[in-house]
Amino acid sequence: MGNIKKLDPEINPETVFDGRGGIFTFYPVKGPIVEWSYIVTLKGTQRGHHYHPEFDEHVMFVEGEGIYFELHKDGTETPVPVTAGTSLYIPKGTPHTFIPMADCKMIALITKKWNECDTPIISADEKIRNGNL
Repeated sequence: MGNIKKLDPEINPETVFDGRGGIFTFYPVKGPIVEWSYIVTLKGTQRGHHYHPEFDEHVMFVEGEGIYFELHKDGTETPVPVTAGTSLYIPKGTPHTFIPMADCKMIALITKKWNECDTPIISADEKIRNGNL
């Protein structure tokens, strides 16, 4: 894996053994988290081919499955499979795209408010084609 990192949860055993389910805690790689969004991405669509120059992003998958791809300067892509419960850290400046294999619901948490960014999102397509990422 490249810059995108899958995060492993801390599992409180008492919450599993008590028979009600479980509590799985994730810690941000970088923070503080200042904004979060509920995102729905439907099968047959995609989100991405972009990067965020001003903030880090944490993504928690609530439902569905798919593949995140980290896009590289040489045109290659590193696949990162995701399912419900997967948590990712995507550092600022990391080009990425998401292809859902089923309808997906996720929570995205970011380290700078979107509306306070000069440029919250930049398409990676042109820079990838020119090898300038």
